[in-house]
Amino acid sequence: MTIRSWSQPYVDLLQIRYMSALEAKDPVATPFTHLYVGSDIPIRLKNQMIILLSPYYEQWSLDSADTEHIYPTVKSIAFPAGVIIPFKDSKWTLTVLPLIKTNGEELFAENTFQYGGAVMTGYQVSEGQKFRIGVYANKEFFGWFIIPLLGVDWKLGEKDYLFGVLPGRLTYEHKINDRFYSGATFRAPTASYRLSNGQYLRLDDQQLSLFVDYYLSKNICVTLEPGFGIYRQLRTGITDDRDYLVDVKWGDGPFIKLSAAYRIRL
Repeated sequence: MTIRSWSQPYVDLLQIRYMSALEAKDPVATPFTHLYVGSDIPIRLKNQMIILLSPYYEQWSLDSADTEHIYPTVKSIAFPAGVIIPFKDSKWTLTVLPLIKTNGEELFAENTFQYGGAVMTGYQVSEGQKFRIGVYANKEFFGWFIIPLLGVDWKLGEKDYLFGVLPGRLTYEHKINDRFYSGATFRAPTASYRLSNGQYLRLDDQQLSLFVDYYLSKNICVTLEPGFGIYRQLRTGITDDRDYLVDVKWGDGPFIKLSAAYRIRL
């Protein structure tokens, strides 16, 4: 699940993020790597409506030390495209974000497409304080995945910001100076991928991390982000009734992320 809805103090026109998870006490499917390449493109119209374009590619490479459970590299290409509609003479907004993606061992193959999206309504309490509530739904290979959403975009002070859309992501950011920012992030990715044997692979992770952003220039940002993943699960199945063939712990453990972005601060 990747829903941002622009609950953040910046826009990454291009971001490349690489994650390496280290071997944990439970070796099933760890260590592993994750690659993400994405873009956030907001287009503001004359009537203050904002078109949202957020295409991205990601890849999971699972290196299992347990020969009983060996999983192939899986990939995804997604095309979220939506709109933020402000209500005239009001502090309320409506966000509608449809989503189509192909998830699998092979992209654009048979039975690899998923459809879904998010709908949220937002309220601006003050200039630096906005909240959103809504719902996310996606037709995963294990069935419909439907969860409520809570978004926050809150400038806590001159140097502190809290933003994100739960349960997908929440970030606290502190400005050290014009070059350095630091903070903490929670992410909870959930996704399913079609395998070449007709089964699907479901991945669940909860990631807690600290980060340091360094701006090489006004718009070029590099990030170091160490963290720890908990309650990881790997599941495989055939049908969409959550009748899993394999249901194992992924192996909780540390990870490190490196990323670079062309970033525009708002």
